[in-house]
Amino acid sequence: MIEFSWITASILLFSAALGGLIRRLSGFGGALIMSPLLMWFFPVPFFIPIVMSAELLGGLWLSTQWKVNKEDMPSLYRMWVLAAILLPFGIFLGEAVPITVLKITTGIVVIGFSIFLLVRVNLAIKLSAFRDSLAGGLSGILLGSCGIGGPPVALYLNASGLQFERSRALLSQFVSGVCLLAIVAASLLGGGIAWLPWLLFALPAYFFGMYLAKILLQQRELSASFIKKFCLYLLIVNAAFNLAVLAVL
Repeated sequence: MIEFSWITASILLFSAALGGLIRRLSGFGGALIMSPLLMWFFPVPFFIPIVMSAELLGGLWLSTQWKVNKEDMPSLYRMWVLAAILLPFGIFLGEAVPITVLKITTGIVVIGFSIFLLVRVNLAIKLSAFRDSLAGGLSGILLGSCGIGGPPVALYLNASGLQFERSRALLSQFVSGVCLLAIVAASLLGGGIAWLPWLLFALPAYFFGMYLAKILLQQRELSASFIKKFCLYLLIVNAAFNLAVLAVL
């Protein structure tokens, strides 16, 4: 059981609000913001259900607005299946690796992923059953080990050349599905349900962040390019801050 403190609660509220903002704007990224921050205060199997529950509930709301193209449903199912199979392996890996290594790895993954998308490397990868399975499997391992599962699938879809609205809906739906898997797996494999009070504390902040993003989108006509850049720069700043703190300590 994690003892309550206002410092921990403040970080949870801040990360949840920022996570909700990013998720509403781009369709993913909530965990990329929340996990590196919460890793300082909670064990990995403990904070994963908190983050994933917020992402799942946010994704359910977004699913009413972003519909996955029928042509993309087979890809979605394949990615879900491989993520489910390899997620427990990721959890065991995360428990075996020192927390400092996880923090460094998480920061590097987030920064590297964000920079890769920013520089717009011209790739032309067609969606295929093998690539769907590979992206989903890598996502499951990464999600289980450090609480972030979006980058492999986000990179894959970005390189596929799908339209932003289409890839955003597919990515958001994938994230929602693996969130449910992660909640069940992390709870059964060591997290228990002691995280529930912290989730109830975090949810209002998460949805407040989503509400702010909705207001921002309604008041300003933001291009897909601007949304991508804003979210990616925010992810880089967040990860770089965590790495800087780690270096000082």
